[in-house]
Amino acid sequence: MDCSIFEYKEEATLPCLKNYTQFLNWVSGEFDLFLQEETIGLYVYFPEGYFSIKNSKEKEKIIVHINLKTKVEKEGEDILKRIMSLYNLLLKIK
Repeated sequence: MDCSIFEYKEEATLPCLKNYTQFLNWVSGEFDLFLQEETIGLYVYFPEGYFSIKNSKEKEKIIVHINLKTKVEKEGEDILKRIMSLYNLLLKIK
Protein backbone atom coordinates (compact mmCIF):
# COMPACT_ATOMS: atom_id res chain seq x y z
CA MET A 1 0.00 0.00 0.00
CA ASP A 2 1.42 3.34 -1.07
CA CYS A 3 1.08 6.14 1.52
CA SER A 4 2.41 8.96 -0.62
CA ILE A 5 1.18 12.47 0.01
CA PHE A 6 1.02 14.75 -3.00
CA GLU A 7 1.45 18.43 -2.26
CA TYR A 8 0.61 21.31 -4.56
CA LYS A 9 1.39 24.98 -3.93
CA GLU A 10 0.26 27.91 -6.02
CA GLU A 11 0.55 31.63 -5.55
CA ALA A 12 -1.62 34.16 -7.31
CA THR A 13 -2.15 37.89 -6.99
CA LEU A 14 -5.26 39.99 -6.68
CA PRO A 15 -5.46 43.78 -6.63
CA CYS A 16 -7.50 44.19 -3.44
CA LEU A 17 -9.00 42.50 -0.41
CA LYS A 18 -12.49 42.72 -1.94
CA ASN A 19 -11.39 40.48 -4.83
CA TYR A 20 -9.77 38.06 -2.39
CA THR A 21 -12.99 37.81 -0.38
CA GLN A 22 -14.96 37.22 -3.58
CA PHE A 23 -12.49 34.51 -4.62
CA LEU A 24 -12.88 32.76 -1.24
CA ASN A 25 -16.67 32.91 -1.58
CA TRP A 26 -16.54 31.37 -5.06
CA VAL A 27 -14.19 28.59 -3.95
CA SER A 28 -16.32 27.92 -0.88
CA GLY A 29 -19.42 27.67 -3.08
CA GLU A 30 -17.66 25.36 -5.55
CA PHE A 31 -16.76 22.95 -2.75
CA ASP A 32 -19.82 23.46 -0.54
CA LEU A 33 -20.42 19.71 -0.12
CA PHE A 34 -17.14 19.31 1.78
CA LEU A 35 -16.35 20.25 5.37
CA GLN A 36 -15.01 23.81 5.52
CA GLU A 37 -13.36 26.01 8.10
CA GLU A 38 -13.08 29.76 7.65
CA THR A 39 -11.14 30.93 10.70
CA ILE A 40 -7.94 32.01 8.95
CA GLY A 41 -8.52 32.01 5.22
CA LEU A 42 -10.35 28.93 3.98
CA TYR A 43 -9.72 25.26 4.68
CA VAL A 44 -11.65 22.63 2.71
CA TYR A 45 -11.43 18.97 3.72
CA PHE A 46 -12.24 16.28 1.16
CA PRO A 47 -11.98 12.48 1.59
CA GLU A 48 -8.40 12.18 0.30
CA GLY A 49 -6.94 15.38 1.82
CA TYR A 50 -7.47 19.10 2.18
CA PHE A 51 -6.55 22.48 0.75
CA SER A 52 -6.13 25.88 2.30
CA ILE A 53 -6.25 29.37 0.87
CA LYS A 54 -4.68 32.25 2.79
CA ASN A 55 -3.48 35.70 1.88
CA SER A 56 -0.68 38.12 2.56
CA LYS A 57 -0.22 41.70 1.48
CA GLU A 58 2.72 42.82 -0.59
CA LYS A 59 2.86 46.50 -1.51
CA GLU A 60 -0.39 47.19 -3.35
CA LYS A 61 -1.34 43.57 -4.07
CA ILE A 62 -2.89 40.68 -2.22
CA ILE A 63 -0.90 37.45 -2.57
CA VAL A 64 -3.11 34.35 -2.50
CA HIS A 65 -1.41 31.21 -1.14
CA ILE A 66 -3.06 27.94 -2.16
CA ASN A 67 -1.77 24.75 -0.52
CA LEU A 68 -3.23 21.35 -1.28
CA LYS A 69 -2.34 17.96 0.19
CA THR A 70 -3.88 14.71 -0.96
CA LYS A 71 -3.29 10.97 -1.09
CA VAL A 72 -4.62 10.77 -4.68
CA GLU A 73 -2.54 12.62 -7.27
CA LYS A 74 -5.26 12.87 -9.94
CA GLU A 75 -7.79 14.20 -7.41
CA GLY A 76 -5.34 16.89 -6.30
CA GLU A 77 -4.68 17.98 -9.87
CA ASP A 78 -8.40 18.16 -10.62
CA ILE A 79 -9.19 20.19 -7.50
CA LEU A 80 -6.32 22.60 -8.17
CA LYS A 81 -7.58 23.09 -11.75
CA ARG A 82 -11.05 23.92 -10.42
CA ILE A 83 -9.62 26.46 -7.97
CA MET A 84 -7.42 28.09 -10.60
CA SER A 85 -10.28 28.25 -13.12
CA LEU A 86 -12.27 30.28 -10.56
CA TYR A 87 -9.26 32.56 -10.09
CA ASN A 88 -8.92 33.05 -13.86
CA LEU A 89 -12.64 33.76 -14.18
CA LEU A 90 -12.40 36.40 -11.46
CA LEU A 91 -9.51 38.07 -13.30
CA LYS A 92 -11.55 38.22 -16.50
CA ILE A 93 -14.54 39.94 -14.93
CA LYS A 94 -12.85 42.36 -12.51
